[in-house]
Amino acid sequence: MNKKRLIVNAANCHKGGGKTLIHGFLKGASNAIETLLYVDHRLEINFPISESIKIIRTNRFNRFFIAIKIKKLLKKNDKVIYFGNLPPYINFNCDNVLLQLSSRFYVDSISMKGFKLKDIIKIYLEKLYYKLFIKNVSQVIVQTSTMRDKLLESGFKKKISTWAFDDLGNQAHYKNSIKKKNTFIYVASLLPYKNHKRLLKAWNQLKIQGICPKLYLTLDGDSFLKKWIKNFVFKNKLNVVFLENISREELLFKYQEVEVLIYPSLFEAYGLPLIEAKKYQMQIIASDLDYCWDFIEPDYFFNPYDVQSIVRSVKRFLKTKKDLDVIYKPKEFFKKILDL
Repeated sequence: MNKKRLIVNAANCHKGGGKTLIHGFLKGASNAIETLLYVDHRLEINFPISESIKIIRTNRFNRFFIAIKIKKLLKKNDKVIYFGNLPPYINFNCDNVLLQLSSRFYVDSISMKGFKLKDIIKIYLEKLYYKLFIKNVSQVIVQTSTMRDKLLESGFKKKISTWAFDDLGNQAHYKNSIKKKNTFIYVASLLPYKNHKRLLKAWNQLKIQGICPKLYLTLDGDSFLKKWIKNFVFKNKLNVVFLENISREELLFKYQEVEVLIYPSLFEAYGLPLIEAKKYQMQIIASDLDYCWDFIEPDYFFNPYDVQSIVRSVKRFLKTKKDLDVIYKPKEFFKKILDL
């Protein structure tokens, strides 16, 4: 009888959430099964891993041929897992071909307004690829019940497992860490659906009202949105601190001192910072959308399409004095007219 092996294609995961996912997978792996793991040559692995894992590094060009290599070495009892959202383009004729799906683009729709043309083309091509080859997997792993429901709505009829995990360990010793009062952080990539513009417009409205809480904002890469953000912040002299190209370790340290995670994103499959925030004993002010309620219950929430709703939610947290409109009695109203 052939010995069982686990063959993992994670060649698309080397940064951001993908990197976090693979690092967590490696830390959780045991010696119970031989594992072949295809990864991008840029993926950093700076911690000890199981001796049963064989790392095979590849580049962007060679990614295409990984499926062919897997097909050749595949044995009857092997299990295959594809990380990175896209299924294999080859039918492996294997009962255990799993896809870890963490992109909502393939099973849901969102406005492409604000996306670069090349990104729109890339998303549509990947969505087409997904639809053509999803038949080649026997099971899909998602992280939330929202993603499971979206996958079912898309017509997927095979097995779906809702398995989420994190790589944060036990943060109980941070319960007594000193939080800087009235500090907020938004951790997000610079994509249109992350809703940075409405968040900063809300911060500007707060400033006009004399309310200036500090907002830490992660900024990666170089894009038109990044330029807009910087120009808007400097022009309006907002109390915003940029965390540019911050490392994972630096981010986790920042979580220890910040009081609130604010999360106005319009579209998420998982929303990892929400999980991280709860682990680090932060308050959460988030969009009142499905993904925000899968693992947590926000302390405050808002309509992410409405700047004033974001403003009101922040003010509720800050417990600012409410400046409500006055309702006059008829005699008072009449007197107001006479006093004109």
